[in-house]
Amino acid sequence: MRNSRSVSFIASLLVFLGYLSFALLAFWRFPGTYSPLSNWLSDLGSPRLNPQGAIFYNLGIIVTGFGLLPFFLGLTSWKMESSRIQNAMLALTCAMGLLGGLAMIMSAVFPIDHIEQHRFWSISLYISLGSAFVFSAAALRYDQRFPRWGLGLGIVTGLVDILSGVFHDIYFLEWITVALFLVYILILGIETRTAQRV
Repeated sequence: MRNSRSVSFIASLLVFLGYLSFALLAFWRFPGTYSPLSNWLSDLGSPRLNPQGAIFYNLGIIVTGFGLLPFFLGLTSWKMESSRIQNAMLALTCAMGLLGGLAMIMSAVFPIDHIEQHRFWSISLYISLGSAFVFSAAALRYDQRFPRWGLGLGIVTGLVDILSGVFHDIYFLEWITVALFLVYILILGIETRTAQRV
């Protein structure tokens, strides 16, 4: 139990720092103007648009996707023996999170230049992770060790994810969604580690 809490915490750091580091490397090599008002994040991974930096972004996406797998498996440490509903929500969190991690990896295998495949895996990624975060908030509300503001952040993250799906052609909404994903993952990891000391 303690080990899975530590694994989830370490994986959350890997996801957060790994994504940002590789995205920055790709950004620094992006030729021309790159902006949240006119570019998708995936444009950083386009060999056509970013010939010198695409490899970094796509590698970062793969590292992030692999990091999500132990992260979500580690969340099983929140399991409560006395609550079947909480355990079901937690199982759904883990299942959707694992699917999201795999979809993320595939979105880098098929970068945005392969638009049809990339779109399929990106949509799968947003649906899976958005669902995982909503289920996590539903599961963790049963545990008093998890802060209530953290539950609110999980719900907001899921709602913004849905909003970005409805208004799918607004660039900066994708940026906000990914930022919320990263922050919520980091908070979950920190709180999972903190809970083992309580």
